[in-house]
Amino acid sequence: MKKFIAFSILVSLFSCKEAIKNEPVLVTENTFAEIQFVEPEITNSNAVNSVEDLLGYWVGNFQADITQEQFDSITMADKDLFIEKSYSLMNRKITFSIDEIKEDSIFGHSIVAGNISPFKGVLKQNHSAINFKVEEFLKSKYDGTFEMYVLKKDTILDGNWSAYNPKDIKISKRKCKLQKKMFVYDIENKLDYSFKDTDKSKTIKYTDTIDGEVEEYEDFEFYSTTDKIFEKNASKELLEKEFVANLTKADIFILRNSIFARHGFAFRDKQLRIYFESFDWYMPVFGDVKDDLTEIEKQNIDLLLRYEQNAAEYYDTFGR
Repeated sequence: MKKFIAFSILVSLFSCKEAIKNEPVLVTENTFAEIQFVEPEITNSNAVNSVEDLLGYWVGNFQADITQEQFDSITMADKDLFIEKSYSLMNRKITFSIDEIKEDSIFGHSIVAGNISPFKGVLKQNHSAINFKVEEFLKSKYDGTFEMYVLKKDTILDGNWSAYNPKDIKISKRKCKLQKKMFVYDIENKLDYSFKDTDKSKTIKYTDTIDGEVEEYEDFEFYSTTDKIFEKNASKELLEKEFVANLTKADIFILRNSIFARHGFAFRDKQLRIYFESFDWYMPVFGDVKDDLTEIEKQNIDLLLRYEQNAAEYYDTFGR
């Protein structure tokens, strides 16, 4: 049984996998007792016919609830907010897990941008709808209050989120329409898009001769993947040394993390999160999946890690 674990300020949520994942350490702003979550008992019904049908994972877009004027103000204030980052800031994927319901009390946790926050609140229902208000209680600047409702016999959980400390974050209000989704590990989930880390680039200079005149230009090389990431599935087949030796560092990085993405790992790394959230099959659910890795996946991770340190950092996206 998978566990969702939140540790105190002295312990990283992902420290047990640091050697495998190379993920950044999570340090919460407040000390809190260790909290464990187990997978909820999920009914087969996607429609909510009873309170019990709420149990499970509700997944969807966690959209910024702001005006165009507010959006323009945010983008103008942050010169490093590329298009990809801007879209990710406005539109994030959320997994809203309802783990337990006791009479009129509801308990669960939210997973957004790799942050796993427990919540609790009070549930009310009438003949036509169920609504509830829950409060995340890690008290980090990214926590807040959800107000949610669902019409009986409907499949959409609708609601809003408001941050506790709106002045501390760029987006303090969000809205969501979520659908119940069963997590299934699928070895066939594929990579369909290239990866480019807009936070990592270097300037290159090159010359070109036009009509006998030598011109000097500047361009950028990004930390990005090649088409080789589409050739192999690191969860399905053992990778060969000859193949891995010809990969860029970004190729290796993405192939390695694609294994964890298939298992529903909730990435904290911003660029990984942006990339994998572009896939419909990716569902951030778990804070630890190391016990679920197959033998093929473990061997591939070991091989990829051996080559990752010495692989070329940048790939010239302009073909020079």
